[in-house]
Amino acid sequence: MLKRISLFSSFLVALLSSFPPDQPVAAQSRRPSQALRQVAEQQRKMLETYDRDAGDAKAQPPGLADPDELDEALKKIAAESAAAFKLGDWKGEELYALARLYEIAGQHAPAAEAYRAFLNRGARSKMASNARIGLINALIETEQLEEAEKQLASIELGFVIEEPVVMAARAELYKDLALALRDRSQYEKAAATANKGYTLADSVSLSRWAPPQAQETTDRYRIILAAIAIGSYERLGQKKEADEMDGLVKKFDFNRQPELRSVYESELATARLIGAPAPELVVSRWIEGQPKSLSELRGKVVLLDFWAMWCGPCVTAFPHLREFQSKYAGKGFEVIGVTRFYGRSDTEESLSRDQELKSLEGYKARHKLTYPFAIGKLDDVTNEERYGVIGLPAVILIDRRGNVRHVKRGVGEYRKLEKQIEKLIGEK
Repeated sequence: MLKRISLFSSFLVALLSSFPPDQPVAAQSRRPSQALRQVAEQQRKMLETYDRDAGDAKAQPPGLADPDELDEALKKIAAESAAAFKLGDWKGEELYALARLYEIAGQHAPAAEAYRAFLNRGARSKMASNARIGLINALIETEQLEEAEKQLASIELGFVIEEPVVMAARAELYKDLALALRDRSQYEKAAATANKGYTLADSVSLSRWAPPQAQETTDRYRIILAAIAIGSYERLGQKKEADEMDGLVKKFDFNRQPELRSVYESELATARLIGAPAPELVVSRWIEGQPKSLSELRGKVVLLDFWAMWCGPCVTAFPHLREFQSKYAGKGFEVIGVTRFYGRSDTEESLSRDQELKSLEGYKARHKLTYPFAIGKLDDVTNEERYGVIGLPAVILIDRRGNVRHVKRGVGEYRKLEKQIEKLIGEK
């Protein structure tokens, strides 16, 4: 969520600069705008601390703060602030500020209600586009996809020249909506949405006025949107459209930014995986687990965690995986840690296979991991290639029918991952 909030920070800065100067703020904020300023300041300090620690070469990776902990802390601050206000008591800029508080708190239903009220009461044009973006985000989060589609279409019809950062936020909405539609197997709508988002993101990339952060973020969105479109076209049997989009990316995107090729290949592999049967793992050794194939686990929800001993950020996931395994094991859920022999551990280099196996066993016990490890051969990247894994950690969720349903890369957003797990457990 910290990444999402940072995208909206530019909107917040513009909004706060338009508010009248404040008197000193008391312990309990008197207005939503004052509370929002306080939350924004807390957010700024959290991000600065996290970025400073992440960039400290002397800092041990396992010592970095868990992004989910930062996320939850900020949510709690925003929720406590929002609880002091009633939606019907405010209008104009204060109503917008209250909607933002709800959004940061992860309270998407009241956020949608507040944004609607703000827009219906003659919102100032300077804030209207930001409010519309906030509303669409809340609708996607609450799975009101049809209304989200209509709201996005209304922005298209009323198109005006926007600041690049606003256009970047809209590109993110197209990405999120396309992903949600694809997850519902609505491939035709997913392809159309992704295509529109790709065109919008491309215009941001070509803009001379886009800030570096908006530029970099939108470049990734553009590649992800292209992959979603191609994967959806392929599911629809529309090979021509898929090939045309693939050719477009390779001809223009890679020429401008060759470094995006690996991102594209990974995202395209993911797009082709979602909804398809999970590829079997190639396993050299198991630790604390009887040799088993994924086909033998049909009927269970399976989480594959791709990791390595030398991967500092991977440690961040372990408490969450332990929690999931303990909480859902009795409901037909299983975790498998997927790694391979690298010839080294988190503390030693040039290990033999037996030495590394011993290190893996000690590592497993040290981190109190109760689920089995599936270990691939040295220098064999078959499992990574089959699942489009280009960086660690990476999580794959497989449903009871043996189909891949969700892919998560990197750290953070484990509460969202848990919601995905619960959703798949609830399916029969």
